[in-house]
Amino acid sequence: MPISKSINGDSADLRLSGKLTFLNGSEFHNQLNEILSRKIKSISIHLDELTFMDSAGLGMLMITHKECNQRDIALTIYHPIGDVKILLQMTKSYERFNIVG
Repeated sequence: MPISKSINGDSADLRLSGKLTFLNGSEFHNQLNEILSRKIKSISIHLDELTFMDSAGLGMLMITHKECNQRDIALTIYHPIGDVKILLQMTKSYERFNIVG
């Protein structure tokens, strides 16, 4: 799962592509920890190139949401597609996360 990360001032963008699963979750976790170690006020996670996410991947998003709430960081998830979007809908994640698109 390639992750593209950019930080501009107090905002961070993560772009995920491919698959977010138990097997590659440590890469996502490492990138997130690096972002959270900075004085960030908002994180945007772009999912428009993420083609698959298992329950572990969903759990990683939930942990990210919890970490952001504890640090008063705004989290927005952008443009989930295909099976990822269906998973987020089926688990009522649209009620928990700020999801755009």
